[in-house]
Amino acid sequence: MYKNIASMLQVVEGEIQDESKIKEREIDTIVNAANPTLMGSKNGVDCAIHTAVDKGLKKSGGFKKKICRELKTGNNRNLIRCERGRAVVTGGYKLCRRIIHVVGISCDGERKSGIDCSSSRIDILESCYYEIVQIAKEHLDIKNIAIPIIGAGEYGFPFETAVKIAIASVGNALAEWKNADNELFEMAGLSHIYFYIFDTDKKRCRQNLKCASEVLDRYRQIFKNDKKAVFQNSFEAHVRYLCEIKRYDNKRGYFAAAKGCRMFLMLLRFLFMPIMFIKDWRGGDDWERRRQSVERLALGKMVFPVAAWGLWLYVCDRGHLPFLKWFLPVWVIYNISDTVTYLLTLILMSDIQRPSANIIRSMIMLLVNYMEVSLGMAFLYFVRYKDVIGQARKAVRFGILGEWVKDVEISGLVDYVFVYADAAVKFFFISIVFGYFSSHMKQRRFRS
Repeated sequence: MYKNIASMLQVVEGEIQDESKIKEREIDTIVNAANPTLMGSKNGVDCAIHTAVDKGLKKSGGFKKKICRELKTGNNRNLIRCERGRAVVTGGYKLCRRIIHVVGISCDGERKSGIDCSSSRIDILESCYYEIVQIAKEHLDIKNIAIPIIGAGEYGFPFETAVKIAIASVGNALAEWKNADNELFEMAGLSHIYFYIFDTDKKRCRQNLKCASEVLDRYRQIFKNDKKAVFQNSFEAHVRYLCEIKRYDNKRGYFAAAKGCRMFLMLLRFLFMPIMFIKDWRGGDDWERRRQSVERLALGKMVFPVAAWGLWLYVCDRGHLPFLKWFLPVWVIYNISDTVTYLLTLILMSDIQRPSANIIRSMIMLLVNYMEVSLGMAFLYFVRYKDVIGQARKAVRFGILGEWVKDVEISGLVDYVFVYADAAVKFFFISIVFGYFSSHMKQRRFRS
């Protein structure tokens, strides 16, 4: 039987501990948005589930004791039984077969859009849903799961942000599972995942239900094709990285110069938001298309200096479109700056940015980036010294090999900028390549 991820995900209204709906939908596993002690809360989903289980056991506090015995942690109420972003499983004790306890984290932003929440908080919330799917993978008899929108209650995440992370993360985790081991995915009993929407304010509940349904519809076509979805655009991601650096770099041991450098680099990246907007626009919410748009954009930027060269020779030198004489060099410099600062963020922000692809793709993209920067430097060199060097191939040799034409005298500031900028770029790329190889080299076992 072929399982379609899009049809497995459903948005429903109601309280997650409602026994009548649990039986009607044949829900065997409920997700509890717990606190790290797993000893219940005074309100929210955690309180509601503990109350419902205690009612079935006909004993107040019985669920807490059951959890302590099942996890073999003792009765210490202040003991951390589950880290944030992680999950543990216990019995459902008459409410359902199993309860998955996941521990989220509070939103540290203040805007209603959630854009100023730190990236690490987003990562932890995303991890909660991956943990749920991992448990479903380990317990193949799980059939139907009920999940609340984690973080949207007491932890203060704006509902739209929280529901995007919830639906995208669960769908992405299922897509990764299916693509990695389709046989196990099809064999598993998992049939439906229900996202429960509830609020005591009826008007707000209807608004949240509509929002969740729209988000699911938006991602449905992506999941239908067993692909992964993206829940934030480049601007949102960069703002969250900036908030992460500002709030938590001191705790990571980044002080003064290191923190300032990271802050400056992140702020500098906002100058290249137009290029990132093109990537987001072309890729949409599809994670794979986003990566493809990055690759196409990189190839386009590599070809642009060659096209600019042709325009310069056959248009600018003939007196047509004079504005191109300043536009083409400025745009080439803009593209080079975008590439170099992007690669710098991958190095200097590696502790807060996650790699988006494998090492082979990274090396290919690094080669494309190097060719783009080299051809861009060759074009700028030709524009600057075309009356002296005469032949375009000499400019290409300078851009790719760093070979300075002997007839060009190094005297002014611009000349020295060319020399040192070219040397710096080549040293930069060599350092990156060496870093990639040194961190990914493994000793291989040869056949005798």
